[in-house]
Amino acid sequence: MDPLTLIFGIFFSFCATAVPTALWAGLVWWCDRYEREPLPLLSAAFLWGALPAVLVALLLESWFDAPAASLGRGLVGEVVAASGIAPLAEELAKGAALLLILLFWRDEIDDVLDGILYGALIGFGFGMTENLLYFMAALAEGGWGHWGATVFLRSVLFGLNHAFFTAFTGAGLGYGRTARTAWGRYGVPLLALAAALLAHGIHNLGASLTSLNAAGLLLSLFNDGAGVLLVVAMIALALAQERRWLRAELAAEVGRLLSEAEYQALTSLSGRWRLLAQARRAGGLAAARAAGRFQQAATELAFRKHRARVRGADARLARQIADLETRLSARGSTS
Repeated sequence: MDPLTLIFGIFFSFCATAVPTALWAGLVWWCDRYEREPLPLLSAAFLWGALPAVLVALLLESWFDAPAASLGRGLVGEVVAASGIAPLAEELAKGAALLLILLFWRDEIDDVLDGILYGALIGFGFGMTENLLYFMAALAEGGWGHWGATVFLRSVLFGLNHAFFTAFTGAGLGYGRTARTAWGRYGVPLLALAAALLAHGIHNLGASLTSLNAAGLLLSLFNDGAGVLLVVAMIALALAQERRWLRAELAAEVGRLLSEAEYQALTSLSGRWRLLAQARRAGGLAAARAAGRFQQAATELAFRKHRARVRGADARLARQIADLETRLSARGSTS
């Protein structure tokens, strides 16, 4: 590859993976409507997927590949490596970030929606780096024609695969945060990881079989389409669940920490947007930011009250609830 082709290849390959990734990641972030997650932690999750997870996955694949080496490098060996070893190594590497968030920033994963958000962003980061490597390899092997076909397959047809794989794992961890039983806390996250491994394996199986029959491509397309639709359904159900929590847990705060108008605004997306718009008209950007902080505090209070009611309030959770109540009682009225 000549230097000019290399330079243009890196530039266009980066654009071809970074631009769709930014658009999809922004859409997933937008879905988190009631309680925004901290941008530094979201960025760290994405960067974990883009850098450490790729390196860890390569290391794990080299370890796991040794037992499969006896199968040779024919179709059987390729299928085992692609459908078994690669999904296991990659989902464990990506899932490690979710586990770290759960261990060190556990209050940031309140429910299924939070788990999906962090899992998807880790997957987007991983997919972006992997695509960049595949695009450059395609350019080196087959020129710009092969590069274009690879970009279409990986950025368009299968641009969401790593995100929805790891979103399954995140959804399971998020469910475990509010589960009442030991099975829900530990069994469901493991089942969700198994679902991520299965979906990843089926996708890779279809990709491996495509060289023999076009039905392999259809298998991957059906698998990925069904997976994305399932994640969309989980997001919709999680948003509805969060609204129920807000209505149930904040109802007791009317007349104490909230006015009736504020309660009605906080429990609907349109009401929240209207509250922010009113604050901005009345006091400009500073007032809108204050209203946003008020909404965030009220939402965190509702979610922590729900967790305390379901799982019991330990001393740390009780302090958090008391601090949030103090913040809301000390604020100026935003209505």
